[in-house]
Amino acid sequence: MSAASRSAAWLGSEAAPRVAVVCESTACLPAALRDELGIAVIPVPFAYGDHTFLDGVDITPAEFYARLVATRTPPRTSPPAPGDYLRVWERASVGGRPVIAVTVADALSTFGRSVRLAADLAASELPGVPITVIDSGSAGMGQGFVALAAARAAAARQPLASVVESATRVRNSVRLLVTLDTLEYLARASRIPRIASVLGGILAIKPIIELSGGEARPLARLRTRRRALADLRERLRRSVPEGARLHAGVQHAQAAEEAVGLEEWLGATFDCAELLTTEFTPVMGGYCGPGLLGVAYYVEDVLDGG
Repeated sequence: MSAASRSAAWLGSEAAPRVAVVCESTACLPAALRDELGIAVIPVPFAYGDHTFLDGVDITPAEFYARLVATRTPPRTSPPAPGDYLRVWERASVGGRPVIAVTVADALSTFGRSVRLAADLAASELPGVPITVIDSGSAGMGQGFVALAAARAAAARQPLASVVESATRVRNSVRLLVTLDTLEYLARASRIPRIASVLGGILAIKPIIELSGGEARPLARLRTRRRALADLRERLRRSVPEGARLHAGVQHAQAAEEAVGLEEWLGATFDCAELLTTEFTPVMGGYCGPGLLGVAYYVEDVLDGG
């Protein structure tokens, strides 16, 4: 039976065990929230010189950014191996639980091939375990909110079909808006060709970049940090309907003080159903550089068709 057939057999099955949710460390989920909802996380490997680290496991953000600033060279990253996905999926599926794997945007990473290989191998390596892969179309807490939606539906003992629907609805609505303090690291990494081609050669500007639907788009090019932060807030103000309930996650890379200010502004400006702040993990921060500040968010009214 194929992975798709195994998943289909579970759809709508009220007798099925609680769905397990897995994501990569790129989701930047706060540890307490991740543990509370039982979300399994696959750490992404990256290397400096001859030493390989696991994202979120054996190097702190402070240690990482100190090294990044000193070397001014992004780390070399690689996707988790198919076997890494399989091992975490196997642990998550104990007791016959179906697994939903919420992945970083395929268009923005090289992880997709590993995930697809792992899903193909699961047919023989994890017989009887339904594996559903959901491309979050995002990264950071954009990916994190998709995983949270799935995990909350799973915690409510909803069947697989409903858990997939909850995750997909957030995936189709979540946006990530960020401003970078420098384009130096992104230009070196060249992970996002469209951004690099539009902004290349203008490293002194402070861009506003949107990530949604699996695509990164430059929205504005500001000359100062102050103007970039003001522009970011104004875009948020315009994009959230009046009276809507907001789920928001402030993201930062060595910009803790500004992140606190942005979280306080969000709480004072909008009706927040959920508001939290997390650091970009080293794997994400290595490509954006210190000083990144932004917000991943979605609106409940949009999800409800309001």
